[in-house]
Amino acid sequence: MELSSEDKKIEEDALAFARANKKAIAEKLTDTSRFIPEDEPVSVFMAGSPGAGKTEASIELLARVEEEGVEILRIDPDDLRQEFPGYLGGNSWLFQNGVSVLVEKIHDLALKKNQSFLLDGTLSHYEKAKQNISRSLKKGRVVQILYVYQEPKLAWEFVTSREIVEGRRIRPEHFIEQYFAARNVVNLLKVEFGSKLKVDLLMKNTDNSHKFYKAGVDKIDNHIPEKYTPADLELMLGLN
Repeated sequence: MELSSEDKKIEEDALAFARANKKAIAEKLTDTSRFIPEDEPVSVFMAGSPGAGKTEASIELLARVEEEGVEILRIDPDDLRQEFPGYLGGNSWLFQNGVSVLVEKIHDLALKKNQSFLLDGTLSHYEKAKQNISRSLKKGRVVQILYVYQEPKLAWEFVTSREIVEGRRIRPEHFIEQYFAARNVVNLLKVEFGSKLKVDLLMKNTDNSHKFYKAGVDKIDNHIPEKYTPADLELMLGLN
């Protein structure tokens, strides 16, 4: 979809802001007095469609770790949008490029400072995901993906209800694209990295509680076969 001149200006300003402020923001968010450098840091990457419950699962996972007195850096692109002037929630996609600049800088510093981190997101872009995982592996880190699955109808309902509360909007065509891409990317990454990469799977119930957790999977489809096509989801989401 062609952006209006006003939207283009917002997008360009966000990118310029991110480039000008990335170092200061990243230094603030990777404070070593809070997130202690480790001898054997861990890199965790979330994966799954929007609305699958990744954020909730990641917060719960880190809360269990923090019970042992260790605070882990959680990098959440959605939270980073709050750093930008002009962010209103409903125009969230205009800040994607700017957010990516901040995420990359925070990730750089977390690796440099030997901090364990969890990167929240869909993991739906293969080349970027491959690059990020390679960087962690080259530094001798333990690397894990946690793929969270929720039925797409329920995930979309969560996305739309969240938009009402938070104003954060995801377009239906982007939801569909990321729903399929996240699974494919995780499967490809496991083939690429083999035993060096651990993939765990969390399937959610209809009430967003845990249905089952499977550690050390080789392929998502072996445990959750894909039941839908893009055309099915277009119909489900009212695009057809």
